[in-house]
Amino acid sequence: MSATDGARQAVNLLSRLERLPITPRRVGLIILLSLVWLAEAFDIGVVGPVLTTLRDTWDMSDGQMGLLAIASTLGVVIGMIPAGWLADRIGRRRVILGGIVWFSVLTLCGAWARGMPDLFLIRFAAGLGEGAVLPMPYLLLAEFMGSDRRGAMVGYANGILTAAYVVPSLASLWALHAFPSEWAWRVPFILGGVPLVLLIPLALWLPESPRYLLHRGKYDEVERLVESLEREAGVAPDPAYTDHTVALAWSLERQVPPPWRTLLRRPLAGRTLLVTAQLTAALILFYVLQVYGPALLRDRGAGTGTAILYSGLMMLVAGFGSVVQGYLSDRFGRKGVLALYVVLASGGCLLFAWTDDSISAAAAGLLTSFFGLGIFPVSKLCVAEQYPTQVRGRGVYLDELVARALSGIATTFFIPFVLDARGNQTIFFGIAVVLLLFSLPFLRFGRETAHLKLEQAAAVGQGTSAL
Repeated sequence: MSATDGARQAVNLLSRLERLPITPRRVGLIILLSLVWLAEAFDIGVVGPVLTTLRDTWDMSDGQMGLLAIASTLGVVIGMIPAGWLADRIGRRRVILGGIVWFSVLTLCGAWARGMPDLFLIRFAAGLGEGAVLPMPYLLLAEFMGSDRRGAMVGYANGILTAAYVVPSLASLWALHAFPSEWAWRVPFILGGVPLVLLIPLALWLPESPRYLLHRGKYDEVERLVESLEREAGVAPDPAYTDHTVALAWSLERQVPPPWRTLLRRPLAGRTLLVTAQLTAALILFYVLQVYGPALLRDRGAGTGTAILYSGLMMLVAGFGSVVQGYLSDRFGRKGVLALYVVLASGGCLLFAWTDDSISAAAAGLLTSFFGLGIFPVSKLCVAEQYPTQVRGRGVYLDELVARALSGIATTFFIPFVLDARGNQTIFFGIAVVLLLFSLPFLRFGRETAHLKLEQAAAVGQGTSAL
C-alpha cells in the first residue's frame, strides 16, 4: 500500500470512529479500564492505612514515615521513564498487562517484610510497575472515544478509580479489628495479589488503541475494529467517508519530527509546562490526603479506625465528583469546569485549616473530596489532549513523571516534619495556595480542547495555536 493510500484509509477509519455513538463495546472498554484502575487504586491506596498502623507497631520516626510514604511514588516516577517510550513502541495494551503483573506480585511480597528497609525496597519495586500502568487508561480512553463524549467517559472510569480507594481503607479497617496489630498491616498486602485475577478478562478483551495501530501501519486490524463497532451501532460502513478536520490534523501529525525534539520545542514545550503545573497541584492534594489523611484526622482527635474509614469515604465522594466533572467538561468546556473545581477545592482546604466544629469539618471534607479529589478527569484528560499520537505516550508520561516527583516525592516526604513543626492547619493552607497558584497559568493561557476531535486538539504546525 502506498503512503497516500495508507493516509487516505487512516483518515477514513478515524472519521468513521469519530462519528460513532457509545456502543456496548465502548462501555466494555470503560469497564475493563476500570478493572485496571481498581488494581492500581488498591496498590497505591494501601500505603495510608498501613502507615497509620505501622507508625505505632514499628515505632517509626518522621524520617522513616516520610521515606515509606514516598517509596512507591519514587518507583512510579522512575518506572514512567521507559514506560512512555514503550507505550509508543510496543503498544498501550502490553504495557498495562505487564505492569499489573509486576506490581501485584511485589505488593503480595510486602506482607513478608521484616522491617522498614525491606518494606521500602518492596514498595519502591512495586512502584516501577505502577508507573507503567497509571496514566495508561486516560491515554487509551482519549484515543478511543469521540469528541462529544470523551470527557464524560473518562469521568465515569475515573469515578470508579477514585471510589475504589475506599477498598484498601475498608480492608485495613477490617484487618485492624480482626487481627493483632503486628499482623493487621500485612493483610492489605496479601490482598494486593488479588488483581492478578483481573488479568484474565484484560488479556482476553482489552483492545489496543486504534490510533496507535494506525501509526504502526496496521490498517486492517483497525478496520475490523471499526466495522465491529459500526455493526453494534447499526451504522453502515462508508469507505469513502472523510471528516475534513480529521484529514487536516492527520496530515499535520505526519509532519511531526522525532519525538524528544518535538516535546522540547514549541508548541509542545509550552503546553507541557502549563498542564504539568496544574497536574502537580491536583496531585499534591491527592497525595497528602491519600497518604496522610488518616494521620491528619487522628491528630484532630479521631480514633484510628474512624480516621481510616473517613478517609475512605472521602474517596467514595470523590468518585461522584469525578463523574460529574467529566459530564460537565463535555458540555461547558474543560477550563471553566476545572476552574470551578480548583476554587471550591481550595475553599475546602481553607475551611479544614481554620475550622474546629464538626459541621464545618464535614463541609470541608465534602468540598475537598468532591472537588479536590474528584478533579482528575479533566486534569489528566487535558494532558492527553495536548500531544499527537506518535508522541502521546512520551508526553503523558513525562508530565506525570514531573508532577509526581514534585507532589508524591518532594512534598510527601516533608509532610511529617511540617506536621510536627507547624500542625495540619499549615498543611491545608499550603495546599489551597498551591492549588490556586499552580492552576492559574493553565486556566489563563492553556488551550480549550473540549468539543475538538483528538487529532484537532493535539495538532501542531501551521494554523495551530502556540500553546
